[in-house]
Amino acid sequence: MKEPLITLEDLENLPLKSVKEYYLKHVNKGIPKFLSMLCLDVFEIKYAEGMYIYTKCGRKIYDFTGGFSVLNLGHNHPRILKARTRFNERKQMEIWKTFLSPYLAVLSRNIAAVSPGDLNYVFICNSGAEANEGALKLAEKYQGAGRKKIIYTDLSFHGKTHAAMSVSSCEPSRKFFKLLDNCISVPYGNWYAFEQIIKENSGEKSGTNDIIAIILEAVHAEGVIQPLTGYLKNIRRLCDEHNILMIIDEVLCGFGRTGKMFSFEHEEIIPDIFTVAKSLGGGKASVGAYISRDAIYNKAYGRLQDSMIHSSTFSGLGEECYTAIESINVLVEEGLVNNARDMGGYFFDRLNDLKDRNTGIIADVRGMGLLICIELKRPADKIVKMLKNISTTIQDFSDGFLTGIIVSLLLHRYNILVTPGPHEKRVIMIIPPLIVSRDEIDYFIDSIDELFSMSIPGMIKAYSSLKVRNMIS
Repeated sequence: MKEPLITLEDLENLPLKSVKEYYLKHVNKGIPKFLSMLCLDVFEIKYAEGMYIYTKCGRKIYDFTGGFSVLNLGHNHPRILKARTRFNERKQMEIWKTFLSPYLAVLSRNIAAVSPGDLNYVFICNSGAEANEGALKLAEKYQGAGRKKIIYTDLSFHGKTHAAMSVSSCEPSRKFFKLLDNCISVPYGNWYAFEQIIKENSGEKSGTNDIIAIILEAVHAEGVIQPLTGYLKNIRRLCDEHNILMIIDEVLCGFGRTGKMFSFEHEEIIPDIFTVAKSLGGGKASVGAYISRDAIYNKAYGRLQDSMIHSSTFSGLGEECYTAIESINVLVEEGLVNNARDMGGYFFDRLNDLKDRNTGIIADVRGMGLLICIELKRPADKIVKMLKNISTTIQDFSDGFLTGIIVSLLLHRYNILVTPGPHEKRVIMIIPPLIVSRDEIDYFIDSIDELFSMSIPGMIKAYSSLKVRNMIS
């Protein structure tokens, strides 16, 4: 052994300096550097509950990130904590591979119960990327060897595993890897483009095509891009006419985020397969799933010899399923889907008022339930007009720089935590737990309104002072 192991007791008193050191040596050098740019690397967290994160220095932080939609129920919901304690106190069995698991059975049944139509077959996995991988495999198995192509959109993120990344146009790291063949991109929101791809890949005489499925988001979560009404219905119609499977990614939007249980329900369509993860685990369990229509799942995996073609060691862990069962029950019994709809509407109205008062900073506000974003104007616009040959590098830096300043100052001045869009430099994502109240929304609006009143030069000056203080400390 190179050095003594750190115990759980040691961990309780581990200084932040050591945490940074271990990140740099054993995790990833870029992560602490990124957090340092946002001045987020100076906080030591004591605990979290509901909408709030509490630091060791006594701060009470409003969490408007919701763990990027993992925390729909908030931090450490009491019913989730109680469920996990109950499971462990009873010493329930965790690994169910040689017996029938009541936990896996009930979780699958409950997911089917809140899913529309004949979306009844559920495969439990560990993450959104894994759910999307499984959904693509299911579609390919159902369609058979004669079909080869997957269609995806030019606004998409479905994960960073190989197949999921191959259909994720917004993932910049794609350029470093060999992507899967036969993945074709079409413009998001343009069903005519999808129809044209079908025509280009159909036999002239037979009318058959070699397209397995189309995978897309009902609303593109990052940046909250909503297609025009009728888009999903036309995609559904074309899939029905040409025997193409429709896969919808609900990993971020699922379980109430947009004011409906699933975002595709806003247009009253039923996909052939959809995927979920993030909030399914109640903020405590790593659980994902794909859900399929009866006929599709039974044709692909219904026979005994096909039933184990797709499997996972950790699919259906007892405590994870137990937690997810309670998570769905809390969501329904506490009316959080309706709260997302109502509070989302209120939040959106107040943000639009904010936009009207800050036209020099805010380019747009978009929202669907409690999936909301503020798109910032590019601060380099005036420079671009003066210097037509300004480099893209300078523009990109200025885009991300303003977003980072706002994220940092909201936290340090007002104890409000938001997050930049993972791939969009000028977008601030607002994804609070679905338990958020009007009072908390009002505090957010009043705070960001006061911050924006400083103007961009004032915010840059305040951020510079903050960086200097952090470097000295």
